Amino acid sequence: MTDDAAAAPTLILARLSVERESLLGALFIGLGAVALAITVIALALSPGLNLPVLVGVGAGTVLLVHGILRRSAAARAAAALDRLESAPASVSR
Repeated sequence: MTDDAAAAPTLILARLSVERESLLGALFIGLGAVALAITVIALALSPGLNLPVLVGVGAGTVLLVHGILRRSAAARAAAALDRLESAPASVSR
């Protein structure tokens, strides 16, 4: 078995994990946006700040930032895999 054929399953799994991380990042971004939207609506309907609204803002912000960081990590990993696949065989050894 050649080196390329032996490395193919590993590269496929790496690509799948990058896609999974990207999708999970999008999920966290969506959840964070929904949480922030709910808290903005709750803030608009309530006369003042209260603990549930503050917790909602904090949780929404954490989810949103976590999703953004996951997506950026997935993009960096995809770029590294692209660079690894485009490198000549003699350089990657």
